[in-house]
Amino acid sequence: MSIPLDQSISQALEEVLRVQETADAIPLGHSVPKCDLAVDEDRFPDIWATTVVRRGLNHAVECIEAACALVLNGEWTNPQFALLRAAYESAGAATWLLAPDDVDTRLARLIWQHRDSWHYAEKAYSGTPLEVEEQVERQQWATDAAAKLRINLRNGDPGGFQKLISSIDDLPQHPQSLLTAWRLCSGVSHAKTWALREITTEVRSTQLYEHGHLIQVKPNRELFLTQLQVARRMVQRVGALYRIRTTPRPHGLSMRLVPRDNEGNEVHGKDA
Repeated sequence: MSIPLDQSISQALEEVLRVQETADAIPLGHSVPKCDLAVDEDRFPDIWATTVVRRGLNHAVECIEAACALVLNGEWTNPQFALLRAAYESAGAATWLLAPDDVDTRLARLIWQHRDSWHYAEKAYSGTPLEVEEQVERQQWATDAAAKLRINLRNGDPGGFQKLISSIDDLPQHPQSLLTAWRLCSGVSHAKTWALREITTEVRSTQLYEHGHLIQVKPNRELFLTQLQVARRMVQRVGALYRIRTTPRPHGLSMRLVPRDNEGNEVHGKDA
């Protein structure tokens, strides 16, 4: 027996919110002693890795919650997919930061994200009197910090969001690939014709001339659920990595992907 669409959306949202609740049970601030992020913060106390990750997780969860509210309470067509794109990128950046076992690589990624933030601030403030010189100084501070730690800052450069998303995609060439979901939602957020057609269902079409039609569409809620499930998986992945990196060593925690069907049953074989 299939679950009603609205119920499936609500269930996915509840799973996302549970990850948030689990993360919120860990106090904000420095990590607990002897965990991976505590090692990072002891070596470089200027930026708290736990704070950066929690901010990314919180942002992703808020965007997902807002996207679900739009779908469950109206007939919006586009903005929910733009919100999912933001969730993919925030959760993706947090995953990118937490994924490496190597401390130097995690620190390079942490400082690069910090430097990149000020780089975009400089671009945003360009041509305005809003402390442009200070933004440049902050970028230089990040570069100097990497030199002081004797790490290669370039090891923290993801090469842009598309390469970052591609590098952490845990289901490449799969219908629920993170990269595929991100590309679609990016197309929607930039009003690309192909993407806007994908997220709607055609209700009526009237031919105006040989290659021209006037069409009536409605939101494709089934596609939203598919994209939402990708966002849920990403948040759950961040939550698992966050637990691994904030649990004191030694511990036996690890993470693996377990494909399941829509009823929650584990999928085996070549489709897994």
